[in-house]
Amino acid sequence: MGYKSPLHGRSTAQLEVLPFDYYDSAKFFEGYSNVDKLLVYGILGGVPCYLAAFDNMKTIEENIAANILRTGVFLKDEPQLLLKMELRELAVYNSIFEAIASGASRMNDIALKTHEESYKCSKYINTLQSIKLIDRITPCGEDPSSKRSIYKISDNFYTFWYRFIFANKSYYELLGEDDASREILSEMSGYMGSIFESICCQYMLRLAAQRKLPFVPHDIGRWWGGNSRTKKQDDIDILASDKTGNAAIFCECKFKNEAFDMKEYNDLMYASEIFTKPQERYYYLFSKVGYTQAVKEKAEADGVVLVEIDDLFDL
Repeated sequence: MGYKSPLHGRSTAQLEVLPFDYYDSAKFFEGYSNVDKLLVYGILGGVPCYLAAFDNMKTIEENIAANILRTGVFLKDEPQLLLKMELRELAVYNSIFEAIASGASRMNDIALKTHEESYKCSKYINTLQSIKLIDRITPCGEDPSSKRSIYKISDNFYTFWYRFIFANKSYYELLGEDDASREILSEMSGYMGSIFESICCQYMLRLAAQRKLPFVPHDIGRWWGGNSRTKKQDDIDILASDKTGNAAIFCECKFKNEAFDMKEYNDLMYASEIFTKPQERYYYLFSKVGYTQAVKEKAEADGVVLVEIDDLFDL
């Protein structure tokens, strides 16, 4: 595309090659359960080269041991190798990734964890945004320049690698590949929370494209902010609204080994009361292991849609 390039001025189209979503990524692992397909997506993301590095004839635990933790394998140091090709001051970028992967999402929190001034940290993050390794997220429906914006790692494998591998390499080597893999898997439920929200959002987008939602969303994503009724911060896992703002869908997503209960049901209902404009209101719940009987009965009475893991693949 450059001025001195042979094809300068001759391009007839540009196509950005994006990673697969959870649904297409799962096709690499036809023999896995649907829960395991989501776990693999949480580990590897949607880059085909990463997905192809796992053996679908092995368990997730065996794959982590053999294809991420073992010395010399492709995925063991892939994020570092890519960053070395693209960036200088690798130590600073590593600390930013590690901070975000461990839960810091606001600029001040990231700067605090990396021991950098906020303005310097902002410069580095802008660079990572430019090469699409970091995303800036604003509450659904708000201006992109909102001061309540947060930052997240774009790629699931980078999130996984900096959350588990980066700071624990020496420890995992002492522990051994098999025990290290087992320990990582035991911590996956906590890790998968935000990724499951992203998966559920992808599902809603697929339904919207098929015209299977009550309306086609103009805005969709996570929302967080102050609740004037409780005087506390609140959030909605997925909020979708139409172009006029008169219709909205509110979603709650739970990836844990317990049934979705009435407390969580009521929490969503209370949080949704923050939004007074929508006259048409719809509710979707997502759960890894299902719902209590009380939730099933209440949802049926209220017209709330209950989505289970298998439903995510029934498209």
